[in-house]
Amino acid sequence: MNLSSTAEAIKNYKLNFDWRNGFESWSVVPTTDNYHMIAPNLGLEATGANQIKDIIFGFCTKNELEQQLVDIIEHGKYVTCVLNLKTKSGDKIQCVEVFLLDDSGRVDKIWAL
Repeated sequence: MNLSSTAEAIKNYKLNFDWRNGFESWSVVPTTDNYHMIAPNLGLEATGANQIKDIIFGFCTKNELEQQLVDIIEHGKYVTCVLNLKTKSGDKIQCVEVFLLDDSGRVDKIWAL
């Protein structure tokens, strides 16, 4: 399956994720100025690059989060990643992230479920 350039950027980011430079690696993925992410099971929500960096990637750093990309699917304006996550304390989490792209192909919303 052919992925859009944004989906390919997400895939590359997920395949090479390292909590030590998570935001720097993520910043190559095209996003809208006020993109929004919510991770309801973790109680995390952030809007815009500064909050994403502080809140979301702060969580990743604090927990030394490891990510393994299991699958990526693109369907219209949606990109879905199936992930296995592991924290430094050994907690394992199965997660699905859904990215909504705008008409220009930039990430506008992210749900981590």
